[in-house]
Amino acid sequence: MSETRNEPSRLSGEAWPPLPLPRDAQGQPGSLAAPVSDDLSRFRGWLTQAIPLAAHLGLVEMQWSESERSTGQLSWHLRLPPNLNDKGTAFGGAMSLEATLCGWSWLTLWLRARGIQRDIVVSQASQRFLAPVSGDYHIICAPDDMAALDEVGERLAAGRRARLSLTQQLWCQVEGQPAPRLCFEARGDYVVLGP
Repeated sequence: MSETRNEPSRLSGEAWPPLPLPRDAQGQPGSLAAPVSDDLSRFRGWLTQAIPLAAHLGLVEMQWSESERSTGQLSWHLRLPPNLNDKGTAFGGAMSLEATLCGWSWLTLWLRARGIQRDIVVSQASQRFLAPVSGDYHIICAPDDMAALDEVGERLAAGRRARLSLTQQLWCQVEGQPAPRLCFEARGDYVVLGP
């Protein structure tokens, strides 16, 4: 198999180096003095190298709804053409991948804003396909329960694993409809591993 130009060669089982944590004005990592919105472009560039498939999803933009507190919703805006299936609509496997990766990104960015660098894995995921996606779309990701973030923070401070449930919703403008339509919904349980 030949190597694609501009993509680094990496062996199976070889981890990609983590992105250094963002620093506040005093040079300290995290502490919410460096809002996650300031870190999005660096994170996105790193993501496309650490997970090469991310560079081919048609991701146009990432936005954070409450950037000053580094909480709220993470939105991904995606183009349809790279995700087409044989019917001319979005491929279900692409939507599942994007939802899982958006959830992983939400939790990674939330940790980064707090100066925490840990591995995250998805332990369980489910999805519902509600309507065909026939145009560009956006995925919105947020925790099922914002109050659960307090427990996540406490467990991590104690050097333990933590689990968080995140929901991703895919919205698309459907021709003839005045507002975007919910076309896909996913839920994932993400585990932050111990140090």
